[in-house]
Amino acid sequence: MIFIIPDKSFPTYFCAIMKTILVIEDNAEVRENTAELLELDGYRVITAINGKTGFSQALTDHPDVILCDVMMPETDGVGFLKLIKAEKSTCNIPLIFFSAGSAPLAVRRGLEQGGDEYLQKPFTHEELLGAVERYIGQQSKNSR
Repeated sequence: MIFIIPDKSFPTYFCAIMKTILVIEDNAEVRENTAELLELDGYRVITAINGKTGFSQALTDHPDVILCDVMMPETDGVGFLKLIKAEKSTCNIPLIFFSAGSAPLAVRRGLEQGGDEYLQKPFTHEELLGAVERYIGQQSKNSR
């Protein structure tokens, strides 16, 4: 299997066959490292620094899976969840929360309100990939 990582000059028709992951994280280092790990595994990755910009990205790019930090400025993970679940075009996109474990009540509230899974930071490459792959298949079934 050959994995292709698109860049700005890459033909967009190749991007159509790649699964897209939206990573929403306010910490630049965590956001960039997570995106890089996913890109190395052949995913197209888009990023956002908070739930507000993440919601805009989700409406524009229609990702297959969303990874979202729980604690962020402007619109946090639970606020973001409410936005995407209220929108018909995004309500079925699987959402995986991640957090450093400092907000257990927010994580529980997010899962109770429709979040699909939770990863505790720091997570391993295998944990990240396993969670994403579980929901990539689910999204393919939901879009039929």
